[in-house]
Amino acid sequence: MNFALKKRIVNLVYDFFSFICLFIAILCLIFKLKSLENFKLDNLEFLAVKSVWPRGNFSFDFKDIFNNNLYANDFSEFENQNENSIFKYKNLNKQSDVKIPDFKTDSETQEYHSPDEIKHKIIENHFLAGGIKFENIYVKNRTGIEVDISKELEKLPDINITNTKNPQVLIVHTHTSESYMKDDSGFYYDSFYPRTTDNTQNITRVGQAITDKLIENGINTVHDITCHDNPTYNGSYSRAARTIEENLKKYPSIQVVIDIHRDSLGSNETGKIKPVFKYNDKKSAQLMIISGCDPDQSLGHPNWEKNLRLALRLQKYCETLFPGITRPLNFAKVRYNQHLTPGSMLIEVGSDANTLEEAVNTGYMLGQALSNLLNDLKKQ
Repeated sequence: MNFALKKRIVNLVYDFFSFICLFIAILCLIFKLKSLENFKLDNLEFLAVKSVWPRGNFSFDFKDIFNNNLYANDFSEFENQNENSIFKYKNLNKQSDVKIPDFKTDSETQEYHSPDEIKHKIIENHFLAGGIKFENIYVKNRTGIEVDISKELEKLPDINITNTKNPQVLIVHTHTSESYMKDDSGFYYDSFYPRTTDNTQNITRVGQAITDKLIENGINTVHDITCHDNPTYNGSYSRAARTIEENLKKYPSIQVVIDIHRDSLGSNETGKIKPVFKYNDKKSAQLMIISGCDPDQSLGHPNWEKNLRLALRLQKYCETLFPGITRPLNFAKVRYNQHLTPGSMLIEVGSDANTLEEAVNTGYMLGQALSNLLNDLKKQ
């Protein structure tokens, strides 16, 4: 073996062992830092890997592995924060009373598909971080307006919840025929059409689950299942506005109006995205709260700041009671009929790739979180 070849082999071996030593040193440093009290890796952006899907963001953040936040199944990480924060309400952590009934369906409709029909994939995602973080919640600010989440949460929502038998919450559905998958099969057929006027199979089932929990917890609620998107989809929001106004006139005690939808993420080409999390070993749909913004009043939405305060509180209650249930709150320059009251929200429960059962499970949890929030705001 000549001298040059020998030297090359020695250098390669040296480089290899140098790389191994450097790699071990970096790991030791990371875990040493992790052992330090209160140390977080939030600023190490190179540990985050993100990709963008149509109409939503999916992120897998290695920082969460080191910070023990990934798929958290309890809220122990936030207990100390809540003790010292503005949230000193008795119902914020009251999780033990939550009961999700077993799912039942009245539908006996059978679907038949040709063996040759094309199938498309469903991609399960748990939407993690995104946007601005405050304690255990995230807000995706698409407005360009700076928002101090802490200060907004310190301000009470402009609603008057009291001990009354009169209705205080209205649940409506602008896109009433939105529906879900029947089965958790991991794929859907090319002919899949996620809309139906069958109220046992569409978004109104989710609205009813929310309503049942609210009433169970002493918040009288009106669930209006008027169909606004059939036979025509165009004009749905105008028709829904009329329904809301009719209910506000009939029940002037209503303080909170929630428009319940489901999302649609992905496509046949990329695969549909299914936002999921687990609670008590039950697979459930993630939800997303949408709060509109209109700083220059070009949209005719004077209530947007009041709406945002309520939405932020609900995000906090949802995520504390059921860690992982929320996608980042979507704060955007939109109106979506939220101008009609200072206590209005639009909430999307899952997507068309979730099953109805998963969405209904989340409906009960959302109803519980909203009940806890409103009961904490209740004036004696």
